[in-house]
Amino acid sequence: MTVEQWIEAREMREGTYAVVMHRTQRTTHHLVVYSATFPARMGLSDADGRRLVEAAVGLLADRGDEVEHDLDLDWMAHSDADFLAGLRERLVGSATI
Repeated sequence: MTVEQWIEAREMREGTYAVVMHRTQRTTHHLVVYSATFPARMGLSDADGRRLVEAAVGLLADRGDEVEHDLDLDWMAHSDADFLAGLRERLVGSATI
């Protein structure tokens, strides 16, 4: 079974993004935040914020996790070691960070 999915993040202000995710005929809306130090702590200081957020939401969706409406990437990295490793892998593996 192929899952149709697209994720679009729009920056509202630095470190705060409105996200629309469409996955198999279901569209959801999310608010994703992260601190100013989050990309540097990940070792991805040059990461594009929009791409970082889209990768994070995509990772959660692909893992089968319920993607909450409000997501704090700092909290996710603190509470789930696999999340941070998976996010780094996704961003480094993409053509553009």
